[in-house]
Amino acid sequence: MMASPRLIYVANARLPTEKAHGFQVAKMCQAFAALGCDVELWHPRRRRSAEGPGDATIFDYYGIPHVYRVRRMRNLDPMALIDSLPPLVWGALFTLHALAWGLCAACAAARRRADLYYTRDASVALWLVLLGCPTVCELHRGASGSARWVLRLVGRRRALRAVIAITEPGRRHVVRAGAPGGKVRVAPDGVDLSMFEGLPSRDECRRQLGLPTERRIVGYIGRFRTMEMEKGIPDLVDAVARLSDSPQPPLLLCVGGPMEAVREYRKQARCRGIREDDLLFVDRVPNVRVPLWIRACDVVTLPLPSTPYFERLPSPMKLFEYLAAGVPIVASDLSSLREVLTHGVDAWLVEAGHPDALAAGILRVLEDEQLGRALAAAAGRQALGHGWDRRAASILEAAGIACQESEGSFR
Repeated sequence: MMASPRLIYVANARLPTEKAHGFQVAKMCQAFAALGCDVELWHPRRRRSAEGPGDATIFDYYGIPHVYRVRRMRNLDPMALIDSLPPLVWGALFTLHALAWGLCAACAAARRRADLYYTRDASVALWLVLLGCPTVCELHRGASGSARWVLRLVGRRRALRAVIAITEPGRRHVVRAGAPGGKVRVAPDGVDLSMFEGLPSRDECRRQLGLPTERRIVGYIGRFRTMEMEKGIPDLVDAVARLSDSPQPPLLLCVGGPMEAVREYRKQARCRGIREDDLLFVDRVPNVRVPLWIRACDVVTLPLPSTPYFERLPSPMKLFEYLAAGVPIVASDLSSLREVLTHGVDAWLVEAGHPDALAAGILRVLEDEQLGRALAAAAGRQALGHGWDRRAASILEAAGIACQESEGSFR
């Protein structure tokens, strides 16, 4: 019998974390394990966030089984100095720390002689490749920042087995930076389909969550901001304001935090004439409860703004969760989203950054029940191709690692 391939995932990140990247790392490790890999996740000890998971383990916080091992590594955490140093000094210190920690982690990992090393951190990938370790590097921002010069240094080395981009523009960015096109694969983010099997009805989800069963609910389920950038909640508030004069104004439900942003959203809503009871903001909820919040909505939204970043690079996990929940989606018409969504088939796409267009799209889906049902059904079918272990299998194939066929609905 063939031995299980040993895979070490090196993540230079605080884990667990309330931010989406931590959940993605945890689910990818679960997917690699489901495909027969012997997986270890290595990460540094980091300062806890005030809104973070406290003492919860990765497995408890994300609600996943103990199917891989976790190693927390010693670390001099620069985050402890973030409030006491000038931004430029702290930024330089953070970059130097990433290089130093990456070297230490890579040297320790190399001694374990794994069949494959995986990371989302360019600094870690640099040292792993220079040490001759077979490495896959996943880049969520294309070849921006340090990733560009890392790719120039090691992009053509044999030890770099594959570079994973999450969108086609991201792939082109990586190739221009120096990685051979044959090494670069596009693998959008994914979803754990088993979490969406056997979901209760919309009204039952609302009863379980304490939501009104008689109102139409427009939902946004996911973090409100990323890297200090708004993800469209202000446009969504303006759009719902345009619907507030209707005989049955919808309830705007936003779930995910951070809650310090909510004061600004409520102030904006008051200025637009939205009643207080037409808004509901909820902090981050456990990942295992996310499907209930999505299914409770009549329509879910992804109102990403029209910026170079959102146009080219993101592959939001909430998008694939929306698809799996089988709820009609209204989303910004951005090239990054069009790689997954088709207007009028599995989503209703509207001009990004225009609340009038967003309001019209929401109203169209709410009032045309036949359209809503068709979009929801097609969304559910589309989700079947985006399971985490399908993604993991394609990445292992690109890296030249044989894996088992996964079983069950995790796909």
